Amino acid sequence: SARRSVRVMTVALMIFALNEIEGMKVVLPRIKKEWLDEILVVDGGSTDGTIDIIREYERLIKDKSPLIKCNQVTIRWFSEKDGGMYDAINKGFEKATGDICAWVNSNDIYLPGAFEAVQKVFTRYAEVRWLKGITSFINEDSTLERAGRCYIYDRSWIQKGIYGKDIYFIEQDSVFWRSELWNAAGKMDPALRLAGDFYLWLRFAALTKMYTLRAYVSCFRIHEGQLSGGLDAYFRECDSFFSYEGLLRKWVRFYFRVERLVRPGGGAGGPG
Repeated sequence: SARRSVRVMTVALMIFALNEIEGMKVVLPRIKKEWLDEILVVDGGSTDGTIDIIREYERLIKDKSPLIKCNQVTIRWFSEKDGGMYDAINKGFEKATGDICAWVNSNDIYLPGAFEAVQKVFTRYAEVRWLKGITSFINEDSTLERAGRCYIYDRSWIQKGIYGKDIYFIEQDSVFWRSELWNAAGKMDPALRLAGDFYLWLRFAALTKMYTLRAYVSCFRIHEGQLSGGLDAYFRECDSFFSYEGLLRKWVRFYFRVERLVRPGGGAGGPG
């Protein structure tokens, strides 16, 4: 039977932003005090008013204002020029104090009940070190474009780089992990610009398996200009630090090519 831990896990969410004022206006008001314990906002030196929104929420949280839903959550933030998104994410998680960690881009959203479901799993099952929920997809108007699916991810396939490159992605916005796993895996490569999620999953999978949670936890916003829109560039960056061309990859490519012909639209996701 599964081993059980007894202490309730605390949750830290890191939000990455760079000139994302509209995204911050969406994501911060949605966060509730029941969801998590700590918000870390890592801003890459915004000049569009994003910092003003962050400061206003910091003030409201410190005043425990009833005007916002996250008025009992700890918030910390910093804004500075950095070496790119993954350099900023490294800096953010260095400051995190939560037992459970996740990051979200400021345009994406979490769904009600997501953090409660994730926290229950990590609190109850000590062997779970990272966890994947279900990502759905919305447009710029927050209208649902496509409901996500629940997938099982094989650890050896993650280690071989199968997911994302050949079949459905491991969407970053619905992945959660224990802080000790992040520390054990080491920092993300700050030189990367697009495929830091792929890099991180390889490092996590080298240490432990990923569990799947059958719950809708997040929505990935599809919009023009997002970094993950250029899949060719994303895959080239993946190939710059990892390559696997075994028989498994050939079989997987063939199988899912046939599946897409039989069931169009069967694929899923995008990079984080």
